[in-house]
Amino acid sequence: MDKLKWVGDFAKQFSNVVFFVGGFLFDAFTLIRIDSIIDLILQSLYLVGITLIIMGQAYLEAGRWQPQGWMARLWSFESEIIHFFYGGLLSAYVILYFKSTSLSRSIIFLVFVFVLMVANEMPQVRRLKSLLRLGLYAFCLISYLNYLFPVLFGRMGDWVFTMAWILTVGLIYVLIRKLARLHPEPKKARVRLGWSPVLVLVLVAIFYFNKWIPPVPLSMQYAGIFRNVEPQSGGYRVTYLKPPWTRFWQESEHVFLARERDRVYFFTRIFGPSRFEHRVFLRWELKDPGRNRWITSDRIPLPIKGGRNEGYRGYTYKENYQPGEWRVEVETEDGRVLGGVVFRIEKDSSLEERIFLERRM
Repeated sequence: MDKLKWVGDFAKQFSNVVFFVGGFLFDAFTLIRIDSIIDLILQSLYLVGITLIIMGQAYLEAGRWQPQGWMARLWSFESEIIHFFYGGLLSAYVILYFKSTSLSRSIIFLVFVFVLMVANEMPQVRRLKSLLRLGLYAFCLISYLNYLFPVLFGRMGDWVFTMAWILTVGLIYVLIRKLARLHPEPKKARVRLGWSPVLVLVLVAIFYFNKWIPPVPLSMQYAGIFRNVEPQSGGYRVTYLKPPWTRFWQESEHVFLARERDRVYFFTRIFGPSRFEHRVFLRWELKDPGRNRWITSDRIPLPIKGGRNEGYRGYTYKENYQPGEWRVEVETEDGRVLGGVVFRIEKDSSLEERIFLERRM
């Protein structure tokens, strides 16, 4: 009995965390793709639910509303429900934004998400309720609109982000004015309620224009270095040098042993939502070991169209190169990096016969 009581007390004490993790895992396992109508509707319902709970909490604290009957029974779980909604939203954001770039490129944004998640569970923040937690609400709203608008318009860019940001500011402003009217001094209440979402939205704008926010809704599904890329009906055939047995799992080239007239091919698959069109750039860079920096050799445009689950396929090649450490990065028009590959080019002076393998992409 004591053990059962301890389990019950533990579950009650940490019920918010349990429901938050439950919402996080639910979306992590059910999320289909960024332009899935089901996922977009579900996330919008989460936001509507959070909005109603925030307003309900405020009206209850002000003595303007008291849940009755079945609503009272449901309201007894309002804290767990809102945590489930937040968990579902943040799970979707972490997955979708992380897919859009590498960890090194998105670390600042993901750390920011983590800080908001932890802050939301701090007792000091939970006691203040809407005074501080509106910041997390504002973050969820701008994060959702930041990829909803590109999905709807089929375009991405500064103007799309600015529209999403302005709409978020407007919606937050309307909500704060409505909540502030419940206080004896509405003007002071607007300041107390508004500073945390304003701070979050300013930080998000700074992150965006410093290119720290991943370029949703695009994501790079694959990239590799090959000897040749040939279009075939419904796909591409790529060729690469057979790796040594110690690296039997490799299906592209990480060390390119170059002989005269060899071309270096870069092949990639990029996912975009249906009806989405954009132009990405394939940036070839050679590392200068003396200054420990990357020097751009070429920046080649690649128009893409979204819709395919397997992503839009494209490639480029290079004939004039020199030995050294190279990388090819896929980036948007405004320089946001989706991902890329790093490899070495070494001169091959041997005359041994080479064995090539092929893959269909």
